Amino acid sequence: MSAEQRGPTPIRFTAEHRYPNQPAGSDHRDGHPLQRPSPDSGRREPPLAYKIERARLHARIAALEQMVETSERRRQAVIDQYEHLLADRSDDETATHESESQSRSLLAQLIDR
Repeated sequence: MSAEQRGPTPIRFTAEHRYPNQPAGSDHRDGHPLQRPSPDSGRREPPLAYKIERARLHARIAALEQMVETSERRRQAVIDQYEHLLADRSDDETATHESESQSRSLLAQLIDR
């Protein structure tokens, strides 16, 4: 019979079936499957792959935090520059307005003569 004609292979669970994170000799049916082991029960050194992945994640987090800080500094520099330009523009407009007022008053004085 060809593979297309056969149905899916049924999955059979046996007593020897273990879950990937479960140590040998333990049976998940002993207690609640979501129950965590007590802190004192069989502390083992985490595998090297776990340590490497954890170190990678810590390095990535540090790099991301540094990127955020740099971005915040740049953003604040842009804001400061914009505020400075607005203040300069406001000062220029005030000076221009005062200059126009003085010119008008001088013109008025000349006309009144």
